[in-house]
Amino acid sequence: MDQFRDKSESRPDTLYPAHADALLRLGSLLGESGDVAAALGAVTEGVHILRVLSEVEPDNFSIQLASALNALSNRQSDAGAAEESAATAAEAVALSRAAMESKPDQARFVLVSSLINLAGKYMRDGDAESCLNQLAEAAEVFKGGGEAGIPFLGPMVEALHRAAMAFAEVGLWGEAVDTRRLMIGLFPDGPPAAMVQLLSLTLQQASLAMAGEGRVDVALQCADESVELARLLFDKDSDEYKLVLAQALGNQGGRRHQAGNTQAALEVVLESVNLFHQVVHADPSAAVPSLILTLGTMSSILTELGMKDQAAVVDEQKANLQKTMELLVDGKG
Repeated sequence: MDQFRDKSESRPDTLYPAHADALLRLGSLLGESGDVAAALGAVTEGVHILRVLSEVEPDNFSIQLASALNALSNRQSDAGAAEESAATAAEAVALSRAAMESKPDQARFVLVSSLINLAGKYMRDGDAESCLNQLAEAAEVFKGGGEAGIPFLGPMVEALHRAAMAFAEVGLWGEAVDTRRLMIGLFPDGPPAAMVQLLSLTLQQASLAMAGEGRVDVALQCADESVELARLLFDKDSDEYKLVLAQALGNQGGRRHQAGNTQAALEVVLESVNLFHQVVHADPSAAVPSLILTLGTMSSILTELGMKDQAAVVDEQKANLQKTMELLVDGKG
């Protein structure tokens, strides 16, 4: 670094791209070590050099500047400068988006990274719509890279996964489901089973949340799609995804019951309980809590259908399972 500074002092009319690169690497290392102020200073200096170089030779340095601005945005965020960080991230997106017209191969993944970074700023500001828009654009740009994107697929999936979790944590289930769909769309030859399972689970959680808000129609739609996906998984590997289908069916039964379609609710709940019984001995800690909830739904359905004796039997089974769970939790079973 001192060597670059000496050169700059002896030839003040000359800028060195390698100096900027060294400053950016230094900023990253300082940031990892926790020296926020020094990291911000190093990256800011590196961005300044690249900004001047880009003004002189935009074709050669605009993409590098966009990447550096993306890094600067993170350093500003670490320093608590939220507004500056968002503005810097937006500039990185604008520069890399413009560079896509002339150098798509070089600019593509800088744009993807910048869009995800900007999406995070919108998320922290509570602007869910803008956040999802940035994520959707990032996914489309990423897919346009074809095989070149394979080395970056893992980080891309992880970024979308974190976003889906963040949406779910604040109860934005529509956005959480849409983000899961973006993850699915990253795999043109078909998504891995784990991605399908995550979408099914998120739909199931959304269904429960919508039911709690009294949005029965939306809750049932989510439940139905969750079951469709769970059946696809079950058809491919019945042993691995038996519990997944049982849980999805149990939720669907509850939503059908809530919607007033009692007979159809009983059919899927019976199927769900049958699957739970096949799983419960192999993995009781995973199966029993969901089975207890599903038995509660079954009892309510049977009572509504006038089948009180059958409902009483189900209630007894539910009570026995609850006692078993208490023993398991207490470490006595």
